[in-house]
Amino acid sequence: MQPPGKVDLADAKAQAERLGGESAESLIAWAYDTFAPHVALSCSFGGPGGLVLAHMAYRLKRPIPVVFVDTQFLFPETYALKERLEREWGLAVRTVATRLTPLQQASRYGVALWQRDPDLCCQIRKVEPMAEVLHGLSCWVTSLRRDQGESRKGVEVVEIHRLPGGAEMLKLNPLAHWRKQEVWAYVERHHVPYNPLVDAGYKSIGCIQCTAKAGTSGERSGRWQGSQKTECGLHTFTLRET
Repeated sequence: MQPPGKVDLADAKAQAERLGGESAESLIAWAYDTFAPHVALSCSFGGPGGLVLAHMAYRLKRPIPVVFVDTQFLFPETYALKERLEREWGLAVRTVATRLTPLQQASRYGVALWQRDPDLCCQIRKVEPMAEVLHGLSCWVTSLRRDQGESRKGVEVVEIHRLPGGAEMLKLNPLAHWRKQEVWAYVERHHVPYNPLVDAGYKSIGCIQCTAKAGTSGERSGRWQGSQKTECGLHTFTLRET
């Protein structure tokens, strides 16, 4: 199925792969020049990766829309950082959220759904809103990296994904081969503002109820503590094509 931007994805994937050995900035510029206005990058304003990508787009004067999934359960520091960068960088942030308020969710599914069925909570508050956005895109730019954990070790710089319903899109991961140290080196070099919770001991920042200070076991070890869950579903509900 042809994507919204009417770009041949196989050709685009080949172009992106040729750029794969170049800088992440080159990939950001290429994505905008090739797919605008059917391109967006996602940023949680929690971890540094999305901030790095948003800053690259800002420096390159490529106004790629930034998709922010508001679960309505995020830390005040996260909302404050989003608002700050909207002002300072002029980011075009597209905030998306479920139509189900926290009170409505509690009424329908019971209180503290995130404790009893965290997958369903993430499906309602994260995956479904993002899915609506992705059906209007040809290219989704993310900050996924291989070194973030076992579930992400196979991430490639450029991938073609199929959405539920059959639509295809290009998923671009410019930082796939970056190490955590490289991300933070970029943050320091360019004085990129980041979530202050990082300095308080949080390695991966999501919803208040499902985020804790992490030890030394991994970058995402503070998420969904006490369960086997490692992904919210945003990067697992699409089917990667080989």
